[in-house]
Amino acid sequence: MSAGEGQREGYATYLAEPGPRAFGTPASALAFGAHPDDIEFGAGATLARWAASGADIRLAIFTDGRRGTWDPEVDPLELALARSREAEASAKVIGATSPPTLLGETDGELATSTGLVMRVVALIRGVRPEAVITHDPWKRYRIHPDHRIAGEVVVDALSKARDCTFWPELGPAWRPAALLLFEAEEVDLLQPMDGFVAVKARALAEHRSQYRSSYGIASDVEPVAHLVARLLAASPSQKGEAPSEGFKLVTDL
Repeated sequence: MSAGEGQREGYATYLAEPGPRAFGTPASALAFGAHPDDIEFGAGATLARWAASGADIRLAIFTDGRRGTWDPEVDPLELALARSREAEASAKVIGATSPPTLLGETDGELATSTGLVMRVVALIRGVRPEAVITHDPWKRYRIHPDHRIAGEVVVDALSKARDCTFWPELGPAWRPAALLLFEAEEVDLLQPMDGFVAVKARALAEHRSQYRSSYGIASDVEPVAHLVARLLAASPSQKGEAPSEGFKLVTDL
């Protein structure tokens, strides 16, 4: 049975064996981030590699990023507009099939609601991705609520998108084959960045509004080289293996 076809027997949820700890290139993927650059940080190289291999890559961003600055003189609405443009440019670098879906929630105030879950269900059923990527909602000691809530909304929407009894007006039920969680509490899948760490850095470099606040990039620093060095230093990788992006892989969906 392929992803999304039919309903699973109820007892399978409780008796399922752990999923495999390897994951190849899916035919399609839908990635969700709380803020305009979260997807790139968490999965930029993996998504770029999949796109280069022919996968259909779609991105969705929950908040407008208006609070992505430490400068009180910056106009929040102007920053939100700038960050939407940066997100579109970054998606092109990754190789996304289309511009990111901007869900438009207020940065720092993301909250779970039935309406927001329905919007994500509609997106999942519309795109019908083989893989979904988002924040790990179960990571302990997380300070920023938007990251936690973004993960919670996606996980909630996945459980409903697969169930034909929830909102049939939003399209046919769909069950992805895998959920990959970045910023994971428990990393059990390493996706080597191989030759795509520079692509990840170029994608992040499109977020120019974040140079001073989040990236620590001074005006006299070459941004891509700076980001490559930082990404390699922070990469979770096993001894002797290539730098990687780390995920929790969930296949019991």
